[in-house]
Amino acid sequence: MAWWLLILGGCGDEPLARPWPAASTAETVVIDTGGSGDTADPDDTGGVVDTGGTVDTGSTADTGPVPLVGPVLYPDDRVQSPITGWVASELQRVAGTGTGQVDVFMKVGASSTVSSSTLACYAGDRVDLDRYHELLAHTWRFHLDGDAAGDTPYDRSTLAAKSGKTAAWVIDGSPSPLEDEIAAIDPSVAVIHYGTNDMGMGSTYESAMPGFYEAMAELLDGLIDDGIVPVVTGISHRGDREAADLWAETYNAVIRGMAQVRQVPFIDLHLAMDPLDDHGLASDGLHLNGYAEGDCVLTPEGLEHGYPMRNLIVLQALDRVAGALWEGDDPPDSAGALLGGEGSPARPFVIDDLPFADGRDTRDSAHRNLDAYSGCDSTADESGPELSYRFSLARETALRLVVLDQGSTDIDVHLLDETGSEAGCLARDDRAIAGTLAAGDYRVVLDSWVDSGGDVRAGEYLFVIQPCEPGDEDCATRL
Repeated sequence: MAWWLLILGGCGDEPLARPWPAASTAETVVIDTGGSGDTADPDDTGGVVDTGGTVDTGSTADTGPVPLVGPVLYPDDRVQSPITGWVASELQRVAGTGTGQVDVFMKVGASSTVSSSTLACYAGDRVDLDRYHELLAHTWRFHLDGDAAGDTPYDRSTLAAKSGKTAAWVIDGSPSPLEDEIAAIDPSVAVIHYGTNDMGMGSTYESAMPGFYEAMAELLDGLIDDGIVPVVTGISHRGDREAADLWAETYNAVIRGMAQVRQVPFIDLHLAMDPLDDHGLASDGLHLNGYAEGDCVLTPEGLEHGYPMRNLIVLQALDRVAGALWEGDDPPDSAGALLGGEGSPARPFVIDDLPFADGRDTRDSAHRNLDAYSGCDSTADESGPELSYRFSLARETALRLVVLDQGSTDIDVHLLDETGSEAGCLARDDRAIAGTLAAGDYRVVLDSWVDSGGDVRAGEYLFVIQPCEPGDEDCATRL
């Protein structure tokens, strides 16, 4: 059985100067996240060691100051999203506007978050960090000393999680469950896990996605406005329904994309569970499986199970955030992939790798070159501002292209041939395009629809391209 050793450093050039007293434990606890010099494992390559030998997280600690270059793309081959100097500065900016306790995080989610198998065991007497002790023990104790209304953040029965609920539930009401939990424990960080239940909130998995996106966007932006750093967790595989599993990676890509747009941490639970038997799922095919010796027993045997693996990667994410915010560690990632191009017809944004996600605002675009996509027999008025992308395929590939927006914004997705012209339109939709493309060069235009009254529906969007899973009949049509 393959299992992964995740060696991850801290981040941040200087500790965040907070305008309030730190929690008492913060003055005495030193968080040591290891960095590239750690020798805890003889097989350490600085990233993920998968004995199957296919995925590398590529995290490498820098030995000097890291330039603040710009927002980075979040690749799909890392369990932990990159924390570069730029990302660290964004996290510090968010936390600098808040007043939360530095050693308290809140749990936000549904049944797997409510489960006593998630994190709560870190407050018990069956904790074995094994080879991760040197890297993570200080971070574990740091939060163990946090006061979450009389409990630790680990075993606190959060008001912001309930079985069967969705991202829309946690922000609903006045006060909402989210607001109740913030008021109760005054956290500085929120660990969030939604998506699985949200997939079922429509007549199809595609139709459920816009509502999920709107709720998650409101949730994340609300936390950021309150000075609370979101740590966003992706969804795991779906062993309960084959059709749902075919969409799981698309939902995961959307969640990753929402974190990327905001440059906040993302934990790829789906990727972390890939090497495990049954992808770390319990017999119901929906929840994770546990380890009889304890779900905070992070031995090789323990990490062959879903909950111990999840508990490890969440603690690592908290460690990386602490390094960025409170400890002044060097960023674990010296550089990240940046998006090339400018979004114009002459210099479209360059998609170098798939899956891909990007978020923009068409109101910021000066380009109105394409108005009516004749190649797709469309009469829709797309004379609003647009942004262009290009990508190349080396082989025939089945893809799903998704655009998501909020409120009155209406951004449509258009797949074009290499000419990038209206006549070269291959497919278009208000929300998603799925199909199989031959090898070649392509353009994608995200265009603002104009309604019959002349109102330009420009605004913010999230754009995702996700390769389809084998056997996904939605993607069988040749475009």
